[in-house]
Amino acid sequence: MVTIKSDLIRQKEIDQKKIVLEYFKLVGSGKFREGLRFFRDDCKIHNPYISGTIENLTDAMIAAAKDMNTQNEETEFTVKHVLADEYLVAAHTELLNSKSKPIKGGLRQVHIFRFEGDKIVEYWDITQQVLPDMPNASGAF
Repeated sequence: MVTIKSDLIRQKEIDQKKIVLEYFKLVGSGKFREGLRFFRDDCKIHNPYISGTIENLTDAMIAAAKDMNTQNEETEFTVKHVLADEYLVAAHTELLNSKSKPIKGGLRQVHIFRFEGDKIVEYWDITQQVLPDMPNASGAF
């Protein structure tokens, strides 16, 4: 059975995509804590390497960014795709170790956000490390 989304649902999806893009704009500019305003305090996270809350995940992101910035002078974070379906938004991102030398590798991630209203209440992230000598000539994008 095919259903057609109402204008209200489509507008909600657009608004939620804007929230995700604004969150990543803050993350990309190093303003990790400012991005917490988009998450409900009891947001459930599903990162297998971090226990606790979205604040714990944010602390880990800040530590990783500091480490990456000391090792690489010119990292670059880019949002490649953003998709929405009712209360879920997915984003495909890339974090290059070096903007001028993308062959140095980096991370490709898929982030999934579940919304209730205008707040993120659940978050998943799936990370793929891309090394300089990966066999696929097409790359991640």
